[in-house]
Amino acid sequence: MHINELFRQKLKRSRNAGSTGKLIAEGKKTLRQIDRNSREAVILQYRFLSDLLKENRETEYGKKYGFDKIHTPEDYMSAVPFTVYDDYVPYIRRMMKGEDNLLSARTPVHYAVSTGSVGVPKYIPVSQAELDKYTRYTVLMAFGVAEEYYRTTTERGVPSGPGLNAVEMQILQTGNGVDKGSISASLIKSMKDFIPSMLSSPWEILWPDRKMDMRYLKALLALGNRDLVFMDSVFMTGLVDLMDYIRDNYEMLCRDICHGRINKSVDIPQEVRETLREELKPDRRRAEELMREFRRGFDDPIIPRIWPKMSWIGGIGTGGFAPYAKRMRAYSGKSIPFNNLCYAASESLIAAARHIGDESFVLIPDGGFYEFIPVRAKDDTKTLTIENLEVGEYYEIVITNNSGFYRYRLGDVVCVTGFYNESPVLRFVYRKNQILSIVGEKTNEEMLRSAVENFSLETGETINDYSIFADTDDSPGHYIVLIEPGRIIPREKHAYYRDVMESMMMRANPLYGAEVRKGNLGPLEVVYVQQQTYMLYRELMASRGYSMNQLKPVRVIDTPFKERFFFGLKEKEDAEET
Repeated sequence: MHINELFRQKLKRSRNAGSTGKLIAEGKKTLRQIDRNSREAVILQYRFLSDLLKENRETEYGKKYGFDKIHTPEDYMSAVPFTVYDDYVPYIRRMMKGEDNLLSARTPVHYAVSTGSVGVPKYIPVSQAELDKYTRYTVLMAFGVAEEYYRTTTERGVPSGPGLNAVEMQILQTGNGVDKGSISASLIKSMKDFIPSMLSSPWEILWPDRKMDMRYLKALLALGNRDLVFMDSVFMTGLVDLMDYIRDNYEMLCRDICHGRINKSVDIPQEVRETLREELKPDRRRAEELMREFRRGFDDPIIPRIWPKMSWIGGIGTGGFAPYAKRMRAYSGKSIPFNNLCYAASESLIAAARHIGDESFVLIPDGGFYEFIPVRAKDDTKTLTIENLEVGEYYEIVITNNSGFYRYRLGDVVCVTGFYNESPVLRFVYRKNQILSIVGEKTNEEMLRSAVENFSLETGETINDYSIFADTDDSPGHYIVLIEPGRIIPREKHAYYRDVMESMMMRANPLYGAEVRKGNLGPLEVVYVQQQTYMLYRELMASRGYSMNQLKPVRVIDTPFKERFFFGLKEKEDAEET
């Protein structure tokens, strides 16, 4: 029996025993499992590969590359070539029409729809084993990590109670009836039986069958429940967008809580209004309590004032999401711990946060076979396995997963920050295809992030989000950094701030600085975009059918559409400070 089915049955039997108690118990088991597995990570890696090759030797792909003749990792690396997504497209098209035993002996139970780096959808087959891994190392482990944190710091467990889930839950189906969409949505779908006891939103809100104003509904139901103990999303952007919505619409929300209604002005189908009528009871006392706190303002963290039992917040807030983690801190304060959850891609869950606050992640040794290409190596055809990695070095990661991808060049570069027993601890650094290099200076996402963070420290300005554009229409070419600041920047500061950003870019990437000084690159330009520009972009992409769970920060303006959108929302030159 698969873990999702087994876990669902356990939770269904225990719903009367507490809303999160079983989650915590299963989460503690997961911590013991990752601790145990990390002590024998090397042998588990080799065992995973051996078992996978045996299981798939009769598949079309396995026969093509002679899986039955492969006996060692070295054999595997010699016999099977590196792959990218396009290598699998012909197989996936056939699989989505119902053919089996092509890439994997396991029939896909889901297709993860990824936007890809340039917005072209990818359909990633997902096996039940991969979904089970997500259940264990995201959902369950999050509760185990929170429990461990509170036992260690307070000698009491994490409070039991409902939470706020900001994950977008919408799944379609392929022509042969297999779910497609985000993996996160599929996980929640598998837990339908116990959702009412776990989250503040009923099933109709978590799993809409049509477009509606989801932020309003989630905010309304969450604010009406004073006893929330956690809130989570895939990325921290989802939680920040929701809190921004509450900040901008609290008066309407409080009135609706007071009267126990769904506001007529929001886009909610009548059937959903009728379904939720029983959920909404007039609550004047709660509405007055909320209004009091909101009218005090948002300079002091609002979350502990409106949800006094809030105990932890989950969502990926590392790397490119760091500005959103900082913005979330303004809402939560410093006392509520953050769980960064995991390092994952649509193709595989790779590593998980072992502790609250971790910004690097422990590789899951029994969940895939991983190879690493040293970034500094001249020969990028040679890979290393986990026992040969060095702390502080950067590597391109190559994955072999449970769902039929073999020696897949994911395109991610990671840094090994340490080891947890035998498992490497990884920090995502940048995407290889997101490097900008007008004259060979190779500016990557980590360098841009460092420059923007130091710019913020130097100027004291809050940066909501940012991107970079390589303008090669002029000669010499130059970079344009687009910034969404926390306030309108006065015109008299523009020249100075441009110089600060130029300096920080030179510090982050000395090669960039050298090319500017030689005149091979033109001076940096800074463009300020209007408030909520990046949120509007996410909403626009969602309206076009992309999952909010898949939308990562736009760091590089690399398509004509992005160029038109972001430059079209430049702050007016004559804007004055407010």
